[in-house]
Amino acid sequence: MNAPTPLAAAGTGHRFWRRSSTGIWTLLGRLVSPAMSPGLFFLDFAVYPVLIIGFLAIALLPGTTGAVLTTMAIAVSGYVFWTLAEYVVHRCVLHHMPMFAAVHLAHHHAPRELIGTPTLLSVAMFLGLGFCPMLALASLSHASAWMAGLLSGYLSYVGVHYAVHHIAGSPHGIFKGLKRHHA
Repeated sequence: MNAPTPLAAAGTGHRFWRRSSTGIWTLLGRLVSPAMSPGLFFLDFAVYPVLIIGFLAIALLPGTTGAVLTTMAIAVSGYVFWTLAEYVVHRCVLHHMPMFAAVHLAHHHAPRELIGTPTLLSVAMFLGLGFCPMLALASLSHASAWMAGLLSGYLSYVGVHYAVHHIAGSPHGIFKGLKRHHA
């Protein structure tokens, strides 16, 4: 019999919630659990493009202060900011804060499992920690452009991270090198 992964031992996977909860608690457990069903795991790829297009549309609304070049420059700054933020979060939070480190360790122990940040949680964090502070500092147009870039960076990260762990490349392909670097 295989030993349970740290995540399974902690009882935070979607199978735990399915066994131990009923009704609304089952649904809530599935929405916030880091071990997800395939549908919830791939939800980012449906939700984030819609959010990105929505934020770009708001940024470029007629009558807003955002010109196309300004909007694109601000969006690029959001994308670059995500790259730095992801590094800091991964390095400091996911490896050194016990509450998150256990889940991240489970990801390292079972890299092909569908373990990730639940979409509901990530969207709430982006709105609370990204959009709201930026809106307090800048116009709706500029805050929306920045969020479009930030979310594009996150979606790019999620896509590359999935590919590194789940798409089998040639022994000398780009994904093998990225996977070795990630490890």
